[in-house]
Amino acid sequence: MPLCYLDTSGLVKRYVPEAGSAWVTHLCEQEPLATSLIAVTEIASALARRAREGSLTEQQRDTLFRAVVRDARTLVLVDTNRLVAQRAAQLLLAAPAHFRLRALDAIHLASAVHTFARARRRGVATGTFVSADEALLAAARWAGLTTQNPESEQ
Repeated sequence: MPLCYLDTSGLVKRYVPEAGSAWVTHLCEQEPLATSLIAVTEIASALARRAREGSLTEQQRDTLFRAVVRDARTLVLVDTNRLVAQRAAQLLLAAPAHFRLRALDAIHLASAVHTFARARRRGVATGTFVSADEALLAAARWAGLTTQNPESEQ
């Protein structure tokens, strides 16, 4: 199976039932998968927001976050090092004006580009950039990545 990259909007579907969750759960069983280390923080933010809004209890939030931390051990976690940060900045500055590329999205995009290039150098097959964010998917295609939206992969 080729290495796929999930941004936070894709990976969170593994823990919170929403459109595309079954597809993401199936993909997560197929390893290998990569994501940025920032996804762990972003998922914590999403779970905390849901608890504040009342769609999760604090106990559910904490149980789900423990699952995130446990599952993160099975992922290729990309650190936001100098190379990734510089690539993200380059993407932000070079992206056409009609893209809504934000800083954390650019970090995910740079992390995927970096991870896929590294994998190919090692002879590892690479797959798709997975996100439920259409604006980020458009930017990923512009950056030369193959993309999938789990919400359209029902």
